[in-house]
Amino acid sequence: MISEEQVDFVSRQIKESGITSQALQDDLIDHFCCLIEIDMQKGISFEKAYQKAFQQTTPNGFTEIQHETLFLINHKTIIIMKQFTYISGYIFALSTTVGAFFKIMHLPGASVLMFSGLLGISFIFLPMLLINKFKNKVFSLLSEKLKWILGTASLMIIITASIFKMLHLQGAGILLGIGFLVFGLGFLPFLFFRMYQSGETEISN
Repeated sequence: MISEEQVDFVSRQIKESGITSQALQDDLIDHFCCLIEIDMQKGISFEKAYQKAFQQTTPNGFTEIQHETLFLINHKTIIIMKQFTYISGYIFALSTTVGAFFKIMHLPGASVLMFSGLLGISFIFLPMLLINKFKNKVFSLLSEKLKWILGTASLMIIITASIFKMLHLQGAGILLGIGFLVFGLGFLPFLFFRMYQSGETEISN
């Protein structure tokens, strides 16, 4: 059986290794102690059992396993965010479509479905989509960032203006004008500039 002094040694080695996550430290201590205890029951000395556990678990050092753990956590978070974005986009688009159909057929609940769908697209789906796009390395380019920011902003303004128009609220025309202005003079120039650059690159290659 592994002694308390040996457990303290393992704990001290891991805590002084540079690993900052307390949860990861605790998991590694438990894991190391289990591996060491199994080997010690086979007659292997503590020192050799510790070295063997180190080689099996962290052959390239403790820093690598922390980086791998953080990558896996972030990767899972990114996947969950993307799933939420696309599912919410589908639900809001479906709500808008069904609401429009109900409106044409003069069925009850049309306005609620349409407004909830449009608001969801404007203030939940589009911002989430923009955040996901910015996680892509391609969007380190300023032109790509501006293109997506201006495109998203213009769509949000146009959708909001459309809701104002349907509710006969003041300022709908002004919002609509601003939305189309941002779309036409902000988003489209960046879009076609990038397309022009891509075309030149293809020709040169």
